[in-house]
Amino acid sequence: MWVRWIGSVGMIAALAGCEGALPEKVALSPEASSVEIIHDQPNDEAYESAGEVNAQTIGRDLGEVRRQAENAVRNEAGAKGATFVMIGDVTARSASDLSGRIVVSASGTAFRVK
Repeated sequence: MWVRWIGSVGMIAALAGCEGALPEKVALSPEASSVEIIHDQPNDEAYESAGEVNAQTIGRDLGEVRRQAENAVRNEAGAKGATFVMIGDVTARSASDLSGRIVVSASGTAFRVK
């Protein structure tokens, strides 16, 4: 019984430590300032995939946390030389540290000119 309880406390502490490292604010890098978020795949003849992009952010306001995750995805896409990023999956969940904050995860595909 005690071992299970101690293991649960340890797991919660580990998860809380990971979430503590997530950014609340993400400034756009110079490369990301020209990366556009799109909802439909661009023309295959003009653009190619630059790879997958992923980000996680944390905060209290869902809309703001999502905007920060989009900034982080744009930064990653910009670092890959992309012009566009198509975000395919966005999820939100309560932080496991019981702080009332929200964790937003965003992932998608970056596209660059061929």
